[in-house]
Amino acid sequence: MAEGPPAALLLFYSVECGLKASMLRRFNLRSTAQLPPDLRRHDLHRLAKELRLPPALCDRMQRSCPSQSGQGPSVSFGDLHQAWRYGHALQKDEEEKAIQVLRELRNWCQGELGA
Repeated sequence: MAEGPPAALLLFYSVECGLKASMLRRFNLRSTAQLPPDLRRHDLHRLAKELRLPPALCDRMQRSCPSQSGQGPSVSFGDLHQAWRYGHALQKDEEEKAIQVLRELRNWCQGELGA
């Protein structure tokens, strides 16, 4: 992502908000506080599965991103927001694949919410 980690972090959070907004609309809820506890976290995969997004897209959220150095821990898809927030360098090709998934999720949210 040419814009770097700050833009990726905002993309992650925008997808999270979009998925949660879709949940609220679909189940006629007024607040995320009404969601079950497991759907109030940053777990995009869980939200996507609950919304019955295409299995191929959900499967791509099961991958993790290796550290840029190859020696640090891999970062799960659900924890990418922390890596971007706290400056954990990721392997660029894998990071770009994760960002592409986030873009696809964002596009789904835009279509779902009529944005």
